[in-house]
Amino acid sequence: MGDIIKRYEAKSTETEAGRRLRFLYDSGSPRTFIKKSAALKMKDVFELRNPRIFHGMGDGKFSATHAMMLLVKLKGIWVDYLCYVVPDKVFEEEYDVLVGHDFMRIYDISLNLRKRDVIISKGALISGMKIKKAA
Repeated sequence: MGDIIKRYEAKSTETEAGRRLRFLYDSGSPRTFIKKSAALKMKDVFELRNPRIFHGMGDGKFSATHAMMLLVKLKGIWVDYLCYVVPDKVFEEEYDVLVGHDFMRIYDISLNLRKRDVIISKGALISGMKIKKAA
């Protein structure tokens, strides 16, 4: 059916201006990742105490030694989520951020694979932000 890639404005907690990044939606990925080159342009990248090991992309196994809190503007609302920073070579050239099931679940985002579209509710985004703050 093809990949679902959307462009959104994104920034970190330490940057004022957002940048347009390409987001690939992957409901099969349990985590959300950002390319190192994109993360470093936005600052606010922090080192993890222990590297996280993941499987399935790149050569089948890859790791993240850093993470960042990424803010994404969806439906006019800045939502935030923790992304693991991974080497650029793990991703294909076509996208900067891989949006995993974790991000989609928190913000109740669903995919229409036939139309290659993303279904986002403003109310669900607001609820997701409240749930994250309460946790």
